[in-house]
Amino acid sequence: MTDTTGAASGTDDWDVFISYAREDYIQAKDLYDALSGFVTADGAAPRIYLDVSRTSGTPLGADWQTFLEEALPRSRHVVALYSPTYFDKDVCQWELHEAYKLNPPEGGRLIPLLIHPGAVAKVPYIVHRINWISTARPRWIDEVCKAAGLHPAETGAVLRFDTPVTGAVAGHTLPSVKVTGTAPDGMSPWPSGATVTLTAQPDTAELTGTLSTPAAGGTAVFGDLAFRTPAPEVRLVATAPGCEPVLTPPFEVRAPEEQPPWDDEPDRPVLAARGHPVFFPDGRTLAVRDGRTLTVHTAEYQAAGTAELRERPRLWARGESCVAVADWSGRVVLAAPDGRTRVVDLPASHGGRLNVPGALAFAGDVLYAGMWGGKVWSVSLDAADPEPVLEHRAGVQVLAADGSGLLVGGLDGTLAHYPDGRAGAEHLLEPVLLALTRVRNFALVVGERHVYRLDLTSGRLLKVTQPVSAVTGALPGGELTAVVDASGQGVCFDAELAVRVGFGTVPGARPVGSGAAGRLLVMEYPDGSHALVRDGRTTYVAGHPMTVSPDGLRAAVSDGERLLILSPEELEEPS
Repeated sequence: MTDTTGAASGTDDWDVFISYAREDYIQAKDLYDALSGFVTADGAAPRIYLDVSRTSGTPLGADWQTFLEEALPRSRHVVALYSPTYFDKDVCQWELHEAYKLNPPEGGRLIPLLIHPGAVAKVPYIVHRINWISTARPRWIDEVCKAAGLHPAETGAVLRFDTPVTGAVAGHTLPSVKVTGTAPDGMSPWPSGATVTLTAQPDTAELTGTLSTPAAGGTAVFGDLAFRTPAPEVRLVATAPGCEPVLTPPFEVRAPEEQPPWDDEPDRPVLAARGHPVFFPDGRTLAVRDGRTLTVHTAEYQAAGTAELRERPRLWARGESCVAVADWSGRVVLAAPDGRTRVVDLPASHGGRLNVPGALAFAGDVLYAGMWGGKVWSVSLDAADPEPVLEHRAGVQVLAADGSGLLVGGLDGTLAHYPDGRAGAEHLLEPVLLALTRVRNFALVVGERHVYRLDLTSGRLLKVTQPVSAVTGALPGGELTAVVDASGQGVCFDAELAVRVGFGTVPGARPVGSGAAGRLLVMEYPDGSHALVRDGRTTYVAGHPMTVSPDGLRAAVSDGERLLILSPEELEEPS
């Protein structure tokens, strides 16, 4: 008969039994590593049951169900990892009910740990009255250890902030923050695979970025931290398994400058124009879109020509000297630095009414416009009418020029090569393709889940998994291509598909401009504000549109009434 009194006996084999769904193994293993850094009341290392552990799990060759039935009553505490998946598994349900039966009237044996907020609605009524610990709390691991009777080891590692943080600007990325751990007598400062976690006090400052980092060589480096909101007095808090938390001295998180501080410079170029600026390839001429009106401003910052869009813009592209914009109706505007413009309304295929441009690509200053319907047109300032170049039956999702040919990514996820307008090789990629660019003899294709590199000489295709989660935005920038996911995590990779820079921004942000071969990025936030990201760090946030020149030497920043031209270095507020 199973003992349901809940009293710990002298034959207890484990201090903690971890009950989890297989899909939550990473969180279970992280918990195992964290608890391993603590000690029991008598100073011994805790005995922790994790079924797949070689040293404290189910022995090889044992009947796992029988072993579980024996292990639960021989465990002083059961930590159940509540997730939506946990309550869908029969084994997990059985473990939870067995742990509930073993729980004494005063409680304490069953320790629910909420690792996903979506699990709350699935918690069975019978255990709903047992308070759980949420991993959303800054010191949740300390709460679990206290409930399980574990304590920090007196000889554990000592944490230290190696990087002083004396101030910050809301929305700007902090310089890299380093946390080191030291332990006496040459001991390892933390268990193998352990992580260091950062939080902020108070949490209203909304610390963002990669907040948990694996410790390597006694050091953890946090490179994309930022605060979303200003706060007068903030501290960073670092925690790690078996270590006492360490705090920075208090510092201020300031609000960004509301007005550009450059009005006192009489030689500052200023355009009396409102709207979204885009630099021409020369890095001096600007096209400014105010609503549906596009105005070209020369290198002397004089308005030289205008054109009207019919709908909101969908795509932008730069050629050798020109820029182009296409709206959702199929209208294309081609503009030159001297103010000449060309407006073309591309006809829908086969008499259809829906005529959405899928992609734009330049070969010199000849623009190719590929439509969702499959037709690809060429447009130039000199030709009388747009010319149909080819028809890709699967529609056009991405497009790039390859000498005298074209590369077309269809709506079916297939990349097709058209040398001299003739159908050539095809490669099946994936349904959602976000960007296509040519770098030297390679074509780089950014998909939602993979990045592809096609060698245009040999035809060899290389595929790698996206270094961030499913990508929602991509922007080629010359040497570097930027991608960002829905949570705001992003990277920049080169033609070898090597990640050169990682960065963090706000959820829903998308890259809208780049300069200096991709080392400068302009991000547009969901609220319409714009941010400058230099080498992975957000260094300036503007409440209005901004852009950078292709060479990275100039920035155009709007204050809502005019555009100021200055160097990107002048934008960077001191942290």
